[in-house]
Parts: sequence; structure tokens; C-alpha cells
Amino acid sequence: MHETLRGGHHGDAAPPEAPPRPYREQVEALRRIFERQGSLGVLLVDLSHLARVEQEYGPRAFTTVHAAATGLVLGLRGSVIRHEDIVATTDAGGDALLVFLSPRRHGSQLRAADLQAAATRVEVVLNRKLASLSARYLRDPGRVDVGFAIGFSNPMLMAERLMARLVDEAWQCARLKSQQRDFEERCALQDVLLEDRLTTVFQPVVGLTGSGILGYEALTRGPEGTALRNPQRLFELAAKYDLLFELDRSCRRRGLLAARELPPGAKLFLNVLPSAVYDPEFQGDGLLRLLRECGFSPSRIVLEITEREAIENYGLFAEALQSFTEMGFSIAVDDLGAGYSGLEKIAKLNPHFLKFDIALVKDIDTSYIRREMGRALCGFAQKMDSTIIAEGIESENERRALVELGIAYGQGYLLGRPGQLVPTPAAQPSEASGEHGA
Repeated sequence: MHETLRGGHHGDAAPPEAPPRPYREQVEALRRIFERQGSLGVLLVDLSHLARVEQEYGPRAFTTVHAAATGLVLGLRGSVIRHEDIVATTDAGGDALLVFLSPRRHGSQLRAADLQAAATRVEVVLNRKLASLSARYLRDPGRVDVGFAIGFSNPMLMAERLMARLVDEAWQCARLKSQQRDFEERCALQDVLLEDRLTTVFQPVVGLTGSGILGYEALTRGPEGTALRNPQRLFELAAKYDLLFELDRSCRRRGLLAARELPPGAKLFLNVLPSAVYDPEFQGDGLLRLLRECGFSPSRIVLEITEREAIENYGLFAEALQSFTEMGFSIAVDDLGAGYSGLEKIAKLNPHFLKFDIALVKDIDTSYIRREMGRALCGFAQKMDSTIIAEGIESENERRALVELGIAYGQGYLLGRPGQLVPTPAAQPSEASGEHGA
């Protein structure tokens, strides 16, 4: 097994290392390794996903994150990679870092299994550390894939061609690993939908001055003990694999069925994607049959349209919503203050409820800007005859600040946590706990 897997050299820390150079500038050193042992192994650390940082925040942010990633790789010397291994870039742009494994001390041949084990260890370390570095810029920081390849010395080919072939094979390995992971993720999500393994929890919408519970919001969770348990990850993967419509449809049906246990008269706040209003299964007689099956009338249902989702044509969308309001449904615009839409577009939807995003509610008691934004939105809601619901309330001071603004209803851990059984919030908001948690 290559010494990279055994801890490398020990002793005094090495001096700071110069930034890696393109591998084509180091062909002579690599050729000598070929001549000494007849083969050459390479690890390729794919950093191409960091290009999103440059696209969204510019070259300075990309340079910062890329330099940090390079530093992480260089910091593996003496642990996962040997001090003598040659670290290089694929080209001047630095889409990937290469680790060419140095000659072995004991003459044994490097095997593919050794490279695979080394690649796995590098992946584990980098994915754990790089995610926190890129999270400042990317909501989904992506994943580092480490490919590997072995090349054989061939006197019939130039050293430059041998190196290029070796690097190309390592790229193919990294991309195959990424494609395999994508395939497994897509299959896992498809299985969840096919087997109806989603669950629904409910969070109460509570009067902020002790006026009781208005209703409950249905929140979806994936299977327990899996990465899909997290709803954000669940919907990110659905968007990635073009399964949002199917996931949204399953969430709606599961939420309605689970809501049969809610107290009589309590409203059900049901999240729907904008595309749901065009779904034939969610219209007309089919929808009414489903509601009867679940013991609901349209007057008890509030359809939450997230303001984080861009709506292409507000005129057509408003027309589609009109048929739901005529049936007796109420409409809520969710995530107000965190999405794409201007207030004029939201007004076209004529919503019965406006839900303040958690980013606006957090620390509203100490933020003058948030309070003034809230005050302005309250005036906007009043003109539309809409009721405001503040989301993400976690402290008594936040609750009081919202009451001072004239906001009647709220959600948050202070008032009641999501649960499969209908949660019972504190009798008085002032006595509720403000602890954090899922």
C-alpha cells in the first residue's frame, strides 16, 4: 500500500508551499518517476463545481475559495499524501488539482485498490472541510469528487502525451463517480415517491396575543435516518432531477390525508408550488373528492404559494388561482421578503394571508431596519385586506415586537414545534420556550 495511506513523514512542519503549477510545466520530474518505476499514479481533485462562485460573485470570491481549497489539499501532506508527491493543476484555470504519487520506497507496484483508497480518504477530508468554506457563497456547496488513474511507461509515446492521457483518464474517473452518485440519489428519491415514504408534521399558526390556534401548516419530511429526511435537501434533489412536480403532488396528497387528525374547524395551511394550480388532479371534481375523503371543505384550506419560486406570468397565474378562491379556498403568499416578486405582482394574487419570512422576523426586536420593513409591509397588507402571519418566532422579545407592529398571528419554536401528532403550544405565548431544534 502506498505510504500516503500510512501517515507519510513525521517531524518538523514543512515550510509554506508555493502554489501548485500546471502539470505540463513539471513533465521532466514526472518523466523521471515513470522511468524509475515504470508506472505513475495520479489523484485528481475535481473543483469545477466552484465555478458557480465565480459566476455568481465574481473572480475575487472565486480566487478566495479556490485558494482555500488548494490550501486544504496542500495541508494533507504528511497525512493523506506524502511530502514527495507532486501537486499540480490541470491548467492555468485550476478546475482540478492533481497529486502525482512519488516513487515507492520498497519497490512494490502501486495498485488500483491503493489509489482508490487514497482517493476516498482525500474525498472524506475535503468534503468535510470545504463545505464550510464555500457555504458562505453557495446554498448547496456541492461535493468534491476525486478521480484516479494509473499510467504505464511507453517509450513509443512522448512523455507529454502520456501525462495528458493519464490526466484525461483521471477526469473520466471523477466524472463517473459523480454520475454514479447522481444516479443513486435520483433512484433513492424515485423510490421514496413510488413507495409513498413521505411523512407530514404540523406546526401551529397561533394568535400572538393569546387568541388561540388559527390552524396548522403541513410540513413534509423524508424517510427517517436518510439524507432525504431534511426537507430542504429533499426539494433540492427534486429540482436537480426534474421531480419537483411529482414531489409536490405527493406532498399535497400526503398532507391532506394526515390532516384528518387536526381539530375540527382548524385551518390547514398547505404548501404548493405554482405549477400545482395547473395540475388536473388538483382541480374540479377530482379535488373535491379528495377533500371529502379527507374530511375537509375548501373553506378550511389555505394554499401557500411560496414567494421564493419565480412565477413566469402573473396574469395567467392569478386567473388560475381565481378558480380556487371561487371554490372557497384561501390563498397565502409564503416567504414574503425573501423571494423574487415585487409587491405589485403579489397584489395581483389578492392573497388572504401574507407570511413574513424568518429572515425578516429574526431579531426584529433589535433591528430598526427589520421593524421598519415590517411596518411598511403591514401597511401594504392592510390595504389589500390581508392578514399577516410571522414565521420563525423564537423569542419572547420577537413576539412582543411583532405584536407592537399589529401582527396578529405567528409560527415558530416559541409557539409550537412541528410534530406528527398535533402539537400543543404553550397556553400563553409569554410562557412558551424559545429553544432551537428540528
